[in-house]
Amino acid sequence: MATLFVPSVPLVDQFSGTRSVCGARLRRNHGADGAARARSVRSHRARGRAASTELNMIGNFKIPFISKDGPPPPPLYFDVGYAFLAHPEKQTGEDAFYIEGNSVGVFDGVGGAAVNGVDPRLYSQNLALLTLNNVQENGVKLSVKSLIDAAEANTLVGASTACVVGMEESGRMNGINLGDSGVRIVRDGKLMWRTKEQQHFFNCPYQLGSDSSDSVQMGQNVNQRVRKGDWVIVATDGLFDNVFDDDIVSIVSEFGDDGSPTELAEKLAAFAVQNAKNPTTDVPFAVASRKAGQDHQGGKLDDVTVLCCRVTDDSVEPLSLVSVLEEDAAAMETADASG
Repeated sequence: MATLFVPSVPLVDQFSGTRSVCGARLRRNHGADGAARARSVRSHRARGRAASTELNMIGNFKIPFISKDGPPPPPLYFDVGYAFLAHPEKQTGEDAFYIEGNSVGVFDGVGGAAVNGVDPRLYSQNLALLTLNNVQENGVKLSVKSLIDAAEANTLVGASTACVVGMEESGRMNGINLGDSGVRIVRDGKLMWRTKEQQHFFNCPYQLGSDSSDSVQMGQNVNQRVRKGDWVIVATDGLFDNVFDDDIVSIVSEFGDDGSPTELAEKLAAFAVQNAKNPTTDVPFAVASRKAGQDHQGGKLDDVTVLCCRVTDDSVEPLSLVSVLEEDAAAMETADASG
């Protein structure tokens, strides 16, 4: 059992799929020392902000001066829960993710790279690690730049989709999605916004990598403002290929406000697994296959990574987490040294 950078937790379950390799490009790797298989988490920045007032004198009385705009709104934070489920035949899966306070990201290693003897999870895990390191240095507001720099620095052979978002304390959320992972924003029982899948052709998503001409800048920008009570769902295609948006919204709406983000992430991931294993249910991947002139029946087995971010004005200690296995960290260091 691998350990996390923060306390170790068991893997929720295991179960992945293989897609076409459209590319990848050699990058530089910074090494890693640690960690992760997944289950559940909360994370916020604990930075209070006191509203200041000026005092006006009227006779012997001190009157507080209050701006016509009122006191500043409280800062907002991500309360994050996650679930990761890997393909039983692939043991550890090919997805990766990171959580760094108000910045989160998911990365889906392209399984088709394994045909050429490449371990798909090494590239995606290294990309997640490098992005997290850059966010720590650059700050949440520069999450996209952190991904761009990470892609340039990743020297490993392989390919991966990428989706990162960062939320400022004002509620302004910026990010980018390249490929078929994505973001959903749910507010008051409605889908407020979603990313769109990016594919060169059916089942061949845009991807970063050692043989790819795709770049981070080709991704769809995430530029949204969220507010307290919103849910931001960031996940790999293992969720979105197997669960329609209406079902995601229904599950989020029925979940209520009392449960933890971890429980919601597990609920969504479990529903995706249930559909993925059903040979007769209709899922988004099957619908897309028919539009592409193919005839895929039932769900699609794949890695499932779900990050559920509840927007809140509560604050707790921030979390720094990346899903890198100890043995993979060593392999990445070796590959970097040989490259």
